[in-house]
Amino acid sequence: MFDVLAAVISGGSIKFVDFIEDEKKGKGLLKWPIALIAGLAFGYVLSFSPASSMFLAILAAQVFMGKVDRVAHGLAVIIAVITALFYGLGPMDLQLMVAFFILSTMDEVPLEGVLAPLGEYRLWLKGGTLCVGLITGAWSYFILIMAFDMAYLTVAYYLGEGIRPMRRK
Repeated sequence: MFDVLAAVISGGSIKFVDFIEDEKKGKGLLKWPIALIAGLAFGYVLSFSPASSMFLAILAAQVFMGKVDRVAHGLAVIIAVITALFYGLGPMDLQLMVAFFILSTMDEVPLEGVLAPLGEYRLWLKGGTLCVGLITGAWSYFILIMAFDMAYLTVAYYLGEGIRPMRRK
């Protein structure tokens, strides 16, 4: 249950840091402690969650796709990695991790036409975790990505961005 709370804290705090970096042009010192909190929460999920392989895949995909493009984002990633190295990684499923990496990467690729909503709302990973739950009964992946995303979108809404498609840089 604590992994769900950590996913919520991580999702919300990552969005808050994104908001400061993107909308406020990085101004303000609040981004640093919030990035630290995001990294600690993400690191907790990497270490203690049954869905740790998914979160490691997400982290790798974000780095691979160049989404860690600000120092505050880098701080959160470094803290998450250090936390996971200190406590150890949780259970890893290599096949699912590769699949989740591919899906997380696809979520960052802008699409056009009929497939556009899959990219704009980042539905690839959510759909993949739903399929894993339906096929295997392992619902922790779906529950945790939904908890993370609901917190991310809730913070976006209260920061005045509303619930809208994810922006591409």
